[in-house]
Amino acid sequence: MTSQNRKDLEEKILSKRQQIEFEKTNMDLASEFSDENRENPEVMEEAKNFNDPADSVIEPADLKSLKSAEKELHALLKQLDDLGKR
Repeated sequence: MTSQNRKDLEEKILSKRQQIEFEKTNMDLASEFSDENRENPEVMEEAKNFNDPADSVIEPADLKSLKSAEKELHALLKQLDDLGKR
């Protein structure tokens, strides 16, 4: 494989890492500022929901997208590793 192909692969990896970081940041912000996680903990019933897991706030499609991006990144890293072994 040429050095141009290697450079293209490295650029794809960087792009995928940035995408994953962006999606994780969005999920962190969504869970942090969700109304479900900002309930008044002084009320006993609401205290149960005060620290709900992110899964209850984050859309399943967003989690699926993140998992897919992570798998793509893993595949790209494997391709780059395979290049280094040649």
